Amino acid sequence: MSINMIESNKISSLSQSTSKTSSNKGLSAGSFSEAISSATQSLITRAEKDSSVAMATAELLQLQMMKSALSLGDDVKTSANSFDLPVKLTLSDLIAKRQNVDNTLNSTPIAQNTTHIETPSQRSEGNIQEVITRASEKYGVDGALIKAVIKAESNFNPSALSHAGAQGLMQLMPSTARGLGVVDSYNPEQNVMAGTRFLKDMLNRYHGNLDSALAAYNWGPGNVDRKGTSSLPQETREYLAKVKTYYNQYLG
Repeated sequence: MSINMIESNKISSLSQSTSKTSSNKGLSAGSFSEAISSATQSLITRAEKDSSVAMATAELLQLQMMKSALSLGDDVKTSANSFDLPVKLTLSDLIAKRQNVDNTLNSTPIAQNTTHIETPSQRSEGNIQEVITRASEKYGVDGALIKAVIKAESNFNPSALSHAGAQGLMQLMPSTARGLGVVDSYNPEQNVMAGTRFLKDMLNRYHGNLDSALAAYNWGPGNVDRKGTSSLPQETREYLAKVKTYYNQYLG
């Protein structure tokens, strides 16, 4: 049986029993109004949370208020219809408000965060590239060659340390770094600037011969001067091959 059918039955029953409820006339209109206000506030709170529950609760509340009104008789000059309208209007407003909120939430697209956030490694590579560009411009060495040497020496790791003690991006030996005025070999700016300067010195020393310059950078100019490049150690031969491969790649 629906709540509306229950309401009709209760109204009929309550109307027939009005004359038997005169003992309740001691309740004042003011007290009854306070009771209605309290019940309505409770209903509003529930309606805000769940509109379907609010509808059922409203109908039950109507029945209770009509019963109370009929019980009060002549002391309360309010009919069942006078309660019906404001309660339904209040619920109608609340439900409409709830539906509007739901529709707004359902129709509002979720914003997508498209902001690109660089990782520390990306920021580091970007900074290294800037240093390479400045070093290339200052010493007249092709930036692709500087980059190729860094790739072969440290794979762009500013904290790289070899078993022989070479340090930083371009793997400077401590004595070489001191001679080039480096204070901190792990500082990318100091390391790349000094390493590019040393590479430029080797290119000048061997009249632009790339193999000799790279061999001297890896094996030492003293060894190249004494032994030439015809009998390079296996490590140095592999080094030359790697640098030139990277160089061609970076040239594009």
